[in-house]
Amino acid sequence: MRRFPLSVLALSILSIAALPFAGWADPPPAVVEEQGDEVPGLIAPVRVFRDTHDIPHIFARNDRDALYALGQAHARDRFFQMDVLRRQFSGTLAELVGPPGLETDVQLRTLGLRRAAEASLAVLSRETRVWLNAYARGVNDYIYDTANPMPPEYAALELTRSSLEPWTPVDSLVIAKGLAFGLSFDLSDIDLTVALGAFQQAGQAAGFNGTLLFSQDTYRAAPFDPAVSIPGWLRGRTVSTIAGIRPEASGPKSATVPEYLTERTLDLARRYRDQARRVPLLRDALERRAAGNGSNWWVAGGSVTESGNPILANDPHLQLSVPSIFYEAQLRVSGGAGPAMNAFGVTFPGIAGIVLGCNTRVCWGATTNPMDVTDVYQERLVIDPVLGLPTHTLFDGRREPLVVIPQTFSVNRTGNGTMDDLADAGLGPLEGGITLVVPRRNNGPIVSVDLSDPANATAISVQYTGWSATRELDTFRMWHRTADLDDFRAALQLFDVGSQNWSYADVDGNIAYFTSAEMPLREDLQLLERPDGGIPPYLIRDGSHTLRHEWLPLRGRQPGQAIPFEILPFEEMPQEVNPERGWIANANNDPVGTSNDNDPLNQRRRAGGLFYLGIAYDRGYRIGRIERLLEAELARDGSFSVEDFERMQANHQMLDAEVLVPHILNAYHRATRPAADGQLRDLVSDIRVQQAVERFRNWDFSTPTGIREGYDPGDDPTALPEPSAEEIANSVAATLYSVWRGQVLEKTIDRTLSRVGLGDFVPPGDVALADLRHLLESFGRTKGVGASGLQFFNAPGFSAPADARDFIILESLLHALYILSGDSFAPAFNRSLDLNDYRWGRLHRLVLDHPLGGPFDIPPGGGLSHLGPHLPGIARSGGFGVVDASNHDPRASSYDDFMFGSGPARRFIGEMTRRGPEAEEVIPGGESGIPGSPFQTDQLRLWLTNRYHPWLWRPADVAGASR
Repeated sequence: MRRFPLSVLALSILSIAALPFAGWADPPPAVVEEQGDEVPGLIAPVRVFRDTHDIPHIFARNDRDALYALGQAHARDRFFQMDVLRRQFSGTLAELVGPPGLETDVQLRTLGLRRAAEASLAVLSRETRVWLNAYARGVNDYIYDTANPMPPEYAALELTRSSLEPWTPVDSLVIAKGLAFGLSFDLSDIDLTVALGAFQQAGQAAGFNGTLLFSQDTYRAAPFDPAVSIPGWLRGRTVSTIAGIRPEASGPKSATVPEYLTERTLDLARRYRDQARRVPLLRDALERRAAGNGSNWWVAGGSVTESGNPILANDPHLQLSVPSIFYEAQLRVSGGAGPAMNAFGVTFPGIAGIVLGCNTRVCWGATTNPMDVTDVYQERLVIDPVLGLPTHTLFDGRREPLVVIPQTFSVNRTGNGTMDDLADAGLGPLEGGITLVVPRRNNGPIVSVDLSDPANATAISVQYTGWSATRELDTFRMWHRTADLDDFRAALQLFDVGSQNWSYADVDGNIAYFTSAEMPLREDLQLLERPDGGIPPYLIRDGSHTLRHEWLPLRGRQPGQAIPFEILPFEEMPQEVNPERGWIANANNDPVGTSNDNDPLNQRRRAGGLFYLGIAYDRGYRIGRIERLLEAELARDGSFSVEDFERMQANHQMLDAEVLVPHILNAYHRATRPAADGQLRDLVSDIRVQQAVERFRNWDFSTPTGIREGYDPGDDPTALPEPSAEEIANSVAATLYSVWRGQVLEKTIDRTLSRVGLGDFVPPGDVALADLRHLLESFGRTKGVGASGLQFFNAPGFSAPADARDFIILESLLHALYILSGDSFAPAFNRSLDLNDYRWGRLHRLVLDHPLGGPFDIPPGGGLSHLGPHLPGIARSGGFGVVDASNHDPRASSYDDFMFGSGPARRFIGEMTRRGPEAEEVIPGGESGIPGSPFQTDQLRLWLTNRYHPWLWRPADVAGASR
């Protein structure tokens, strides 16, 4: 979740900041809350135990009562968060936060997550609808009970209890749809098409190959590290040509902006891109290849663990916010007529049930699998001559009617002292007042239109699997009672949207990995004869059907299938059960390596056609380190323990530093030779360059804070220790390298593009870093010249390409030292020339954002303080691409650029003993979303120091540990 602009809300927020938050704090929990017949909607008595972290352990005799109690618990602790989420995804946020939410409302209402949620309710199982109804009753009974205090944010927004809309099952579904949307919806087709067009135009003007500059030099699909989750899965499938398809057309190396995309369409795409970038959720979708969110899991079977039991570790990476995105809970049902249930883990406030966790026999975890389930189309429109508005699209030369949906938007007028003051936003038809839906596009919307020439009206539409009625919540409900691998796999058939990599472990000793969600099959990728010239699916596609860019019509429905198109069969999706090597790992990487050769479109399906998953996978920074850690631990001890997995989750070594620092050392070595060029000798004569290089020689690539106020793995969370000399040395090296990284990217990738007029189209930082590695490791063959013909190591006065390369590497280090001692870093280092002052913790900081910002953020809320007057946030170990995720932009170049805002929203480790899971977990905050509550941040210091709390789920243990 991202905060909203505060200009309109500033007055009300400042006024509430002066009020004592403790007045709204939720009361300390009782040993046990007993609810019985006197509570409306309950069938039988329910016990809710609250443990020392205020986690509710709900013991009921039937599912309906258990979910009713969960609804009460969520409403008690997190209602404002729930309300923000349902409004954000429904397109009614401005009714809560005022004008800052209106642009988000227009875009999200157009896309139609609420429409998809309403359709999904009808296809869910009866059992899941019972859960949703019971949950909604629990929420409503809590929020409309005047004995319960309103969350303080509503006073800041000048809203009363009467403004609250009743909670409905559709509200839960729209949050589920929205969260899946945030992890799977992808608008990068627009960015990539616009960028490729610019590259080709620049190349034609300046005499280089713009297409190859784009796909082979700068926007490469190949990862930084090629580690995969299932080695050998593609063996025998990679081909240089498929019958009827020209080799040069089969992959991204020849991708061209197709002729059907006119300059008008490209201009329309650029305008929509600029609009969407102002909406945080859509900005992430546009920049999917650069998204900072991710996740890790690894699972080991008993053959490679000390105990002989499977062990599973999972840490999903989401926005680090106030309150935490996850909420911990246990749901236990026994003594009733139905089968027993005992599930525990994390929930999403607003959604009924455990989403990641365990029952008494199995545990499961997840990372996002960014499969390409979104296509953007150019459409030709038919305009009503009287109304001047679109009525049809043209497809196969025929008119197909559009669905027209009127929209009305309201805005909360804050700051005037009037409570519940909502007004009509007064938006016209083309400002959001009507939504146009293309039924052919899985009921996808038109997001932008150009009506300047009515005879040739053009539009952009978006087709996405998530517009269908889907059943993901059926999967989660079924997993609460899953007994074995077959049960788990059967429930997975209903997980339709929000593609994930699922890890699995059970008490019988099994481990497994499955890819979920429905991958649409595209006509042109499945045909042996393609008249389209090889337009890849990650560019804007032709909506007229001239080039056969459609999703294949449904011919044979797969088990549990939702979308009305052909999909990749489940058995063809990446998956593995009990592998011979004993372990499996995933970190949002390409699980089978379709992109490792930089061509994600040159593998054949066993059933014929091309095997294509997508190009938005993580570039391998985390999976490369995880694989090294697993292999090193096995080589050293021959097995894994829970403690080993704890150390791995806390690992903060930078893989890119391990790969690239040797190039710095090599450049320094060559520059210090007697015969070295004079410019190089001048660079290495600088004493601070010499000191920096010496620090790199002794660095283990870790990133400790190096300061007393900083939080590092293993620290005592209640009394932070002084850093050791080794931690200080590693901290300084982390700072030097991280600033050098941004400088060397600017002087190679960015400067080369700027030189040919493409400075506005630099690739995302994680992609650029993979480009740099490719250039350095292919230097012996290419001498720094890309496939485009452009030289990426440009330095005046050098005749030898290797000397120019070394000069740029070392000049980047010298420039990093200059700016570290200059104004850009003065708030952190006070213009010091002493390298020992460059402690990483003064740069790498975290603020947990609240939607309203200001005093609701942590810090200053939650009893934590900012690092300094001009250094907001909490100092924390980590950095770009580390396992303990804490990413910043690799191009960071000033003191605030190294802050991070996403990371492990949950750390979990579970060992599957014969008696059931022995598990531990931590979330970055606490259960409560109420400022001033002792349970708002009671887990935060544990999280900051990579510690855990035990998961108690057996009745006797729960009762004994309750407050």
